[in-house]
Amino acid sequence: MKYLIFFAMILMAVTNLAASPLSDAIGKGDSLYEANNYTGSIAAYKNALTIDSLSAEANWKMARCLNLQAELEPKDKQLALYEQAAVVSQRCIDKDSLIAEGHFQLARAQGRVALFKGVFKSASLAKQVKREADKTLLLDPKHDGAYHILGRWNREVAQKPKFLRSAIGLGEADKTIGIECFQKAIELNPNYINHHLEYGISLLDMDQKDKAKAEFEQCLKLPAPRPLDLKYQNEAKDYLARLTQKN
Repeated sequence: MKYLIFFAMILMAVTNLAASPLSDAIGKGDSLYEANNYTGSIAAYKNALTIDSLSAEANWKMARCLNLQAELEPKDKQLALYEQAAVVSQRCIDKDSLIAEGHFQLARAQGRVALFKGVFKSASLAKQVKREADKTLLLDPKHDGAYHILGRWNREVAQKPKFLRSAIGLGEADKTIGIECFQKAIELNPNYINHHLEYGISLLDMDQKDKAKAEFEQCLKLPAPRPLDLKYQNEAKDYLARLTQKN
């Protein structure tokens, strides 16, 4: 019995030692992410994946930072980053399909890729975006990011008449449902500027100018702790300027 206990203790010690470099690399990536250093965090998570390429945690966290960094890059550099984010988030799902963030980051990346390639030229991608966002909400019903994606999905896909998109399996998109999705996202996370920005764009798309203006103004009232928040606020200013010029 003593030998068994001794052996178990040695095994635990070896396991902890083996896991330490991976945990350290992920921890470094987390610290850099919290500091809004996405390029640094991507490098740290990449290092973690050299230790364990199938680490579900390292894969979805790397996807998250790739998606965020892509938004900060010039347009000609974005697509490659989104495509890379899709690859690593899929790797997370393959390892553990019960991690909501894996599905969310895949929906996020594929949504952007679909916009680059054309939603209606990439119907299969558009379907996957909705499928992954829905899976995210099944695993985490209070995931505001998934509601945001569904809000934008409904707006973008519903730009074409229903009879045209039904033929390619996208007939369920509805701008009113998209509005409701953004309202839910804001209810869950009222301080996230991009929820208000995209909600405002959807309201403007439905010719609800006064309500849209209020959302763009709300973008400017909220704290902007991240570089992306400043980007969203600048977009809100542009929309407000256009609305003012039209009046």
